[in-house]
Amino acid sequence: MPTGPSPDPVRSLAATRTGEAVLIRRILFGTLRALCTDLGVREGDVVHCRAGTASHLLLETPAGRTVPLDRDWARFIQVSAAVQREARRLHLEADGAAV
Repeated sequence: MPTGPSPDPVRSLAATRTGEAVLIRRILFGTLRALCTDLGVREGDVVHCRAGTASHLLLETPAGRTVPLDRDWARFIQVSAAVQREARRLHLEADGAAV
């Protein structure tokens, strides 16, 4: 059982903004977990939000694929801010630079 406030707040993936990199902490339901696995997104992954609309997010997976995810589903995925080093690596790879 956790004690005290978390040093890294957990929030919903649905609240992710364009350009933000987040760590997937927990996918709350088995059906959603299976869908995310099919898309290439798993707990523990860092994903980069490429774009967002009122109904969907476009996420870049660790494998470099860009996949759509309905915001209604994204509400049930807990995320936290990505570690700066990992977020920087994603941006460098996206720009084609060597890490």
